[in-house]
Amino acid sequence: MILQMADLAAAAFENTWLPLVIWTLLSSLAWFVLRVFDNTHPFYQYHTRLALIFSLPAGLLLLALIHTASGWFFSVSPEASLTFITLTSPLDIAFTPIEESSGIPMISLIHAMLFFLFSAGVTFFIGRFIIQAVQLKKLRQRCLFQPVRELDQLSPANLGLAISTRKRVQVSFLETDIVPVTFGFRNPVILLPESLRNQPGKLNLAIRHELTHITQHDFFSHLMVILTEALFWFHPLVHRLKHELVEYRELRCDHLVLSEKSISRKEYASLLLELIPMTNIDKELSVNMAQESSNLKKRITMITQQTNTKPIPKRTSLALLGAIFFSTVIVMACTDMQTQSVFDEEELNLMTDIDRTGDRGFHQVVIFMSEEEQAERHESKLEQLRMLQPEHIQSINILKGEAAVEKYGSRGEKGVILINTKLSEESFNTTLKALGMETQPLLMDINREQTADEDFFVVVEDMPELIGGLASIQREIRYPEMARRAGIEGRVFIQFIVNEQGDVENPQILRGIGGGADEEALRVVRQAKFTPGMQRGRPVRVQYSLPISFRLQGSETTPEQSNIEPRDNQLNEMIVTGYGGNGQSGTQIEPENSVQRNLGIQLWNTDNGVRGTVMDARTNEPVVGANVVVKGTNIGASTDMEGNFTINRSNLDIESSVFQVSYVGYRTLETRGRE
Repeated sequence: MILQMADLAAAAFENTWLPLVIWTLLSSLAWFVLRVFDNTHPFYQYHTRLALIFSLPAGLLLLALIHTASGWFFSVSPEASLTFITLTSPLDIAFTPIEESSGIPMISLIHAMLFFLFSAGVTFFIGRFIIQAVQLKKLRQRCLFQPVRELDQLSPANLGLAISTRKRVQVSFLETDIVPVTFGFRNPVILLPESLRNQPGKLNLAIRHELTHITQHDFFSHLMVILTEALFWFHPLVHRLKHELVEYRELRCDHLVLSEKSISRKEYASLLLELIPMTNIDKELSVNMAQESSNLKKRITMITQQTNTKPIPKRTSLALLGAIFFSTVIVMACTDMQTQSVFDEEELNLMTDIDRTGDRGFHQVVIFMSEEEQAERHESKLEQLRMLQPEHIQSINILKGEAAVEKYGSRGEKGVILINTKLSEESFNTTLKALGMETQPLLMDINREQTADEDFFVVVEDMPELIGGLASIQREIRYPEMARRAGIEGRVFIQFIVNEQGDVENPQILRGIGGGADEEALRVVRQAKFTPGMQRGRPVRVQYSLPISFRLQGSETTPEQSNIEPRDNQLNEMIVTGYGGNGQSGTQIEPENSVQRNLGIQLWNTDNGVRGTVMDARTNEPVVGANVVVKGTNIGASTDMEGNFTINRSNLDIESSVFQVSYVGYRTLETRGRE
């Protein structure tokens, strides 16, 4: 849980810190200007602050939408500066043992703590908001309301204003002396003290003020400000802007009320003075006539100095709001959602060493730096990899100076980062993704030595046999139209598991040709039915390989060019011929021939056993998925994409052992190591 919180915190910080900095700089500058010119009209003061506070979530939201949309329309390609050099068994490379790191890194603990504090703050503010909303709802249920339009004392001006709201505004009188308050968006209500019921003049002034809030949709904007404050509670400028918004909202409302020539400024100021000792009902969430007693002096000063001839800048103020809002949002959205990626603008050489045999117990990613002090700049990014421990990362080490040069020569002059992942494709590719690199298939277990404890066998006493021969699936296969039109031909190698019931499991393409041929080969192989392989008298799971050749009729491509052998050398291998080049379509499965091909093998002694290469004896092309077994034993392996295999048995005597090599369509080869 700590690592997940740390990961979320790191991702959030990486994606938002730059837009937050930009918003802070722009908003601080605008706020400073507003403070300097404090005598600016309240409309400008209010709308500018409202634009600043709303531009923060809007800018981040637009930024996220832009990057989401870019992911839909543009595919992300790996950095062009990355060079992948993949080293696979049986090529042995010596690696200096790296001490494994343990525990949770300090940076991860810090990230997790920050995430916890942020979540706690948001939870607190949202929880307070919910509690206040519930309290207002309960208060509303206890009150007796009547439509404001039905009040006998309501002035014609207020009646017209109530009608212009196009909402069903209701009013209720409370026996408690409270500051007039309004809340609710779709069905707003106004709460007034009972003492105003018999004072028509002051009653209409209070109602006028609250109706003005309703016409300006102040309750809704106030809710949005509160939610913004809850999400960005950690930012002091957000709290400051929200506090000042309340003050200038009331000043703006006073200006609108007093713009009516029939309203007495003296009576209005007198009403405000009477409200000072009265109780505020949930002033945090509702919109009160006297929200803060501390700003009443400024409001009364403004009331006494205001002239009726001074125009109210409604349009220009709203235009200023829109200009500030959209300019701030656009500036934030134009920034990169992420800081420079760990490998952006860097020319790195990257080498991946995949441990297919399981001998070393880890896959390795080796990164050669190309600039001085590059390792230090990337150490913060590598902390993300440490957060994957122990699930994916076994160890990480950074070599610098003489240690790097001694191990890797001139390539290590600028530093080397060694990353050892757990021995699995998921761990290896998760590491590459964390580094911003393209994943790659590992085709694991191709060379692993198999025993009775393994999930499947490579070599058993009685190998599986295809029921009905190749003819049983030849009837189903079709030359793909895409491959035929594109002139694609070649051999598709498929590897799969024959389970204890003789069914095909997990078929995979070892080597394909594209154009739909790979998918067609997989389709028909999935339908195949075998007699199960037998080991010690019981059915077992056995790894099996099958080649399917696709070639176009009349093709003059040589076997060396297309990986297809001459027709008279085929046996137990499907040749799917498509009619192409003459406007025809269709598929033909050519008949099998009785001539088998020959296998060749090369063997080498290693410290841990034997490694070798199996190839076609005539073309010297590697044979993928061939079975190599030490005769008379269950010790064996299967060849990989390059025809290589490794048998890790240190007590294996290569000179006296007989190696038996078999593959579909070839004669079984037996040879001693000394031959």
